[in-house]
Amino acid sequence: MAVSENLADAAVSDSTTAEQVPPGSTVITSHFKLIFLSVLALTVFSLCGSLAIALLIDKPSEAAKAVADTCLTIAQMGFGAMVGLLGGRAA
Repeated sequence: MAVSENLADAAVSDSTTAEQVPPGSTVITSHFKLIFLSVLALTVFSLCGSLAIALLIDKPSEAAKAVADTCLTIAQMGFGAMVGLLGGRAA
């Protein structure tokens, strides 16, 4: 019984939270923050990896060039994902 009561309390608290938000405003949940920060971290990590390879290796091999290009592609996709997440949250 305790589990169902906790779920019922959670449902009530979620509905009261939604009712307390003024119309036209957006609520950012912890789930959204987790996803956004994960995408941000992956994007920054990939961009730093691409820059490190480009700046620190004097004569990169074909494999190093491929890794740098892959990191840059991941960074670009991460930026697009962040724009999409923010745009979807605003809509």
